[in-house]
Amino acid sequence: MMESDCRHTQPLRGLRSLFIAAVASLCILFPAAFGSAAQPALHHALEVEILHDAKTLRGIDTIRLPKGMSRLRVALRPGVRILTVQGATYTLKAGVLHLNTETADAPSQTVVLRYEGVFDDPFEAEPFSMDNPGQGVMGTITRDAAFFLAGSGWYPMIMEDIPETFRVVVTAPKGIYAVMEGKLEAHTDDADRSLSIWSVDRPSGPLAMFAGRYVVGERMHDKVRIATYFFPANAGLSTRYLDAVQRHIGRYEALHGPYPFAKFAVVENFFPTGYGFPSFTLLGSRVLRLPFIPDTSLRHEVAHCWWGNGVLVDATGGNWCEGLATYVADYLSKEEQSLAEARGYRLRTLEKYALLAAGAQDFPLSMFRSRYNPASQAIGYGKAMFVFHMMRLRIGDAAFWAALRDIYSKRLYQRTNWGHFMDAFAEHGGLSRVAVRTFHDQWITRPGALQLAMDRPRVVSAAGRLQVEGGLIQKSPHFNARVPVAVTGAPVSRKEIVVLDDATATFSIQMPEAPRTVAADPNFDVFRLLYPEEIPATVDAVKGSGALAAVITEDTSQPWAEVFRGLLMGLNHGGTPVWSESRFAAEDTASKDVLFFGMPRREKGRAMLSQLGDGVALSSGAFRVGEEISSRDADTLFAVFKRKQRMVAVFLPVAGTDVETVARTARKITHYGRYGRLSFKSSVNIGKGVGAVSGSPLVVDLGDDS
Repeated sequence: MMESDCRHTQPLRGLRSLFIAAVASLCILFPAAFGSAAQPALHHALEVEILHDAKTLRGIDTIRLPKGMSRLRVALRPGVRILTVQGATYTLKAGVLHLNTETADAPSQTVVLRYEGVFDDPFEAEPFSMDNPGQGVMGTITRDAAFFLAGSGWYPMIMEDIPETFRVVVTAPKGIYAVMEGKLEAHTDDADRSLSIWSVDRPSGPLAMFAGRYVVGERMHDKVRIATYFFPANAGLSTRYLDAVQRHIGRYEALHGPYPFAKFAVVENFFPTGYGFPSFTLLGSRVLRLPFIPDTSLRHEVAHCWWGNGVLVDATGGNWCEGLATYVADYLSKEEQSLAEARGYRLRTLEKYALLAAGAQDFPLSMFRSRYNPASQAIGYGKAMFVFHMMRLRIGDAAFWAALRDIYSKRLYQRTNWGHFMDAFAEHGGLSRVAVRTFHDQWITRPGALQLAMDRPRVVSAAGRLQVEGGLIQKSPHFNARVPVAVTGAPVSRKEIVVLDDATATFSIQMPEAPRTVAADPNFDVFRLLYPEEIPATVDAVKGSGALAAVITEDTSQPWAEVFRGLLMGLNHGGTPVWSESRFAAEDTASKDVLFFGMPRREKGRAMLSQLGDGVALSSGAFRVGEEISSRDADTLFAVFKRKQRMVAVFLPVAGTDVETVARTARKITHYGRYGRLSFKSSVNIGKGVGAVSGSPLVVDLGDDS
């Protein structure tokens, strides 16, 4: 589960493991135990009323038990009160209601529970960090909206392992509509209230529900209802989002198979979230307004309707759905643009792993459940994405996409694990059981990445022909990897796949003309640990620092110091102590990365910043980094530099910039992980860039040997 500093009601104690409350990025998992199609379902006829002024939800749940079932356990959220029970006798123990219909005055298969509870989990409208998606909020009600995650206890949660179906009627003040999984039956208004009626006919896992004073936009895509539920300020974005959803559904229907739900809705939330649920997504207001979201994050959430919310996750062997959704959405969108964009995405994925996860924070994919910090995201999203990419290269496009279509057609609404994917890839790709088991075990059940080196490549002449010979070396533990090796010449380039299944492997590549360079994995197609020389200084590099000195300018007032603490939280260093300049001057910092807040006043800090190169000029009143980033049209700088194997970073507001503007800017830095130079004007990003890298030990200039 995610950790949070927020003081919120914990998920219901005693619920079985399938009640996964909140999942990072962007997907809520519902690995429900459906059982066989013939297994009878328990049905909820649920009526709830949201009392916004009192932050209270009142409900009546009429539960129809399957024939032959007389005992039921219901878990209650702490603070939720059972008002009455009809149709069963009951006892309440440790937050669990034990029901027995056989001992009721008039035994039947129907139990009626009346209950109410206060939902008031605190939230931040503008948090510094999104590493804990949803801030740990489970359930909260505001004046004009409501937020109930699955597992929040907004309805009685059945603890028996049995399929459930629902019909839900939500009453709220006029103009406030509720959204959830399933099919919409009606949104209606009378004089002073609204009704939202939803049915979930397919047995489902726990339900989430959200409500707000929404303007509803909708259209039909074949038989699928596409809808937007936006607050009035963002209602003008509806057409753009409807167009994007329709485009994405069409893309994935062609790639994977028919869309599996009756609707897809884009729902606005009143604090930052990026959640995906069966048939809808919940995005924060600020996120919705970002111009790139309809073609990026939204595509990822639509993909989850096939992977994670359509084909369900058996997370006991690791959650695969974030990696697959990332591959078919985020990565594939880059591949559709160009090979160069796809290569850049793979490189940035490897950078994140090297900076944020490699080493002490690493863990195998079989242990990934959901994102809770940058390291878990780098593994559960990034490494998993690479697993699918490497398998696609191994078996070819036709076999790879056929395998995914096969899994989708056979395992829709079923809990699915990594093994099911491996079986499908083996069947369609013609791989042996040994090959598939080796691939699975090394990439899924073991932590780590390939650590690759090149051994003495040289040009030789054999039988009158030039060829490049050399070797590949890997550090222990060894991976069985297929490593591309490319040789470039003036008119011709050639590439071969070298099978590296031990500590070393050799290669020999013939060239018709004099070769110039040889490179191992030049396009970053293998999940490997990058060399420091291959990684630029970026925001992510600061996030991943294991030895950061956070230094604040002398005589900084308390409001500015709070901004710095918030910035550190967003940079994954919420627990890092803040140093004064006097402490920084007295410490030996040769082994430290350094982040300055403001322009240092003492000589040690000023000298460090003055040695960053001719293209860098920093002062309390102005800044310049290269040709593109300067204070001519900006008021705040965040920049990261490499210096003697360490990093130097600076967050520098120009003198006179107000603290509120700088605070808004500081909240945004964490979202620019791939960049190392950022400038802002009135908290709006106007310039960004990345510093150069020094090269790669895996790229060798053959020089005069040619």
